[in-house]
Amino acid sequence: MAVDGPSRRRVTQFLTVPVGAETCGPIVEDRRVVVAVQHPGEVDGASVEDPVSVWPDGPGNLARRSVVNVARTGCRRIGLR
Repeated sequence: MAVDGPSRRRVTQFLTVPVGAETCGPIVEDRRVVVAVQHPGEVDGASVEDPVSVWPDGPGNLARRSVVNVARTGCRRIGLR
């Protein structure tokens, strides 16, 4: 969320996780956010033959937990004015 300027107080989504996943963390540091994505696609009825998610590697792969680093260039440090 921007703390000043014309976008002040406007919330913008910058991260989402796969269906059935939980987000652990986050660690907010300088211009990045690090989160751990756990249990992607782990919902009732999902199976190897009929997965709900194939994140992060795409079709033909099983969903797996991962650590994600979200960074933005050209901005101030997160949380500082």
